[in-house]
Amino acid sequence: MHTASGTDVALVLDCSRSMMATDLYPNRLEAARRKALALLRLAPGTRMALMPFAALPVLRCPLTGDHQALGEMLQDCTPEMFPAEFGYQGTAIGAAVSDALRKLGGQGERGQAVLVMSDGADDDHAAVQRAADEAKAAGVPVVGLFIGDPDKQVTLAIDGRDEVMSADRSTLEKLATETEGLCVNAVLDDRDVQTIAEFLAAHTAQRPWEERRRTVASERFQWLLVPAVLLLSLGALLPTRRRLPALVPPLRAAPGERS
Repeated sequence: MHTASGTDVALVLDCSRSMMATDLYPNRLEAARRKALALLRLAPGTRMALMPFAALPVLRCPLTGDHQALGEMLQDCTPEMFPAEFGYQGTAIGAAVSDALRKLGGQGERGQAVLVMSDGADDDHAAVQRAADEAKAAGVPVVGLFIGDPDKQVTLAIDGRDEVMSADRSTLEKLATETEGLCVNAVLDDRDVQTIAEFLAAHTAQRPWEERRRTVASERFQWLLVPAVLLLSLGALLPTRRRLPALVPPLRAAPGERS
């Protein structure tokens, strides 16, 4: 068993294609991943749920204190999770925050927060306002980490043509302001994450939690279960001992026993 004190955080991670822009090294998405790991390092008592999103959110991992598993799952969060050809690309921050609040669900007495890492704004203003109202009613602050450099103009090849990948923190600012949260710009060192860790410590309850540490397998390895299931199925179909007398020699009576 592992016991620690900290905050329950739902990490809402932007995986839209603009996050592959290179104004932050090596790109915005990888910078966001590194910031998430830095937060876990600076606030080791944090339990985190992982929710990547683009045009819709997906729960990648429920609340856990297994930081190693979270690190592995962060690597799986890419724009490929949200194929553009099916209309899954976009920046639906409002819907993602609302879903993150439902996943947190007011569990227990620990302090909670939603951390949004994104480079863009959500054009669905009604969804953003609804998310802000829900977070405010639940007493859950929304913390925004703005991933991008608005002073740099960076282009990215999208569907065969170069497009300017602008960065806009207006949605993150609105959510932070209306929920008494925080919005900071990503920087090269860990000052941004340190500010977030200090905010969480000061504005959310730091009650203890206890759970069994376990390894949460990445979904990309679940295909390995298929051969095991097939082997079990074949085993169930094999003939019994009575149907294979030539393969399994009969038991012999011990000396002195009657056969």
